[in-house]
Amino acid sequence: MTEENGLSCPLRFYNMLVHLRTGSRPAEENVAVKNIWQKDNLVFMDLYFYRSKKSQVIDSVYVKDIFDLSTEKFYASPELFIRDYCAFVSSQGCETESELPETPQFDFKHLEPIKDNLIILTFMAKCTADFNRIKNKAIRDYIFRCLPQTKALSDQYISSYLKDLNPNEDNFLTAVDNLKAKSPEEVEELIKEALKISASDGAVSYTERLWLAEIIQTLREYGIEPDIEF
Repeated sequence: MTEENGLSCPLRFYNMLVHLRTGSRPAEENVAVKNIWQKDNLVFMDLYFYRSKKSQVIDSVYVKDIFDLSTEKFYASPELFIRDYCAFVSSQGCETESELPETPQFDFKHLEPIKDNLIILTFMAKCTADFNRIKNKAIRDYIFRCLPQTKALSDQYISSYLKDLNPNEDNFLTAVDNLKAKSPEEVEELIKEALKISASDGAVSYTERLWLAEIIQTLREYGIEPDIEF
């Protein structure tokens, strides 16, 4: 294969079969791996899809496994493949630093109507340093319920938004204060969702209980009495 990728290196991994995490069942695609790079603790893969004849950049967490059809080597995880990819690039003496593709940029205006809600839920999901896939999915499902029109948005779009959001304590408290402008019904649903996310790993921790109590106490100061027990 003599085709070049963007790094002046031979396109070695041009005949790959990947399984992508796209829902309840992985999607199978025949692809060429054009480039891989890391930014902000995320690893991105630039793939050319032979079926659609289009290139797309995806977060490697959405790759379940990879099979090299040329060498018949199976990679049970993207991490194992990335190790071989980096070894090959290094062996070719490629200089990649100046030619890394830019991280995809998204316009997050679709989620602005519930930004305060998402700050609260994301903070609750990460306050115990365990922002796992289950919590991520719970927030994604909440977004789809609140804004049905966003169901067309990709998992990568929503995951990127939540990573960029990354709220701290001040962001959380400001978002909680802003709840006074919302209806009691919307607030109650939000707290139930925060409780569900906190309990998704088996139990509501002491830290999570403190932050839930902070939300409820602030709401009471504004005359909102959510019917929640935890």
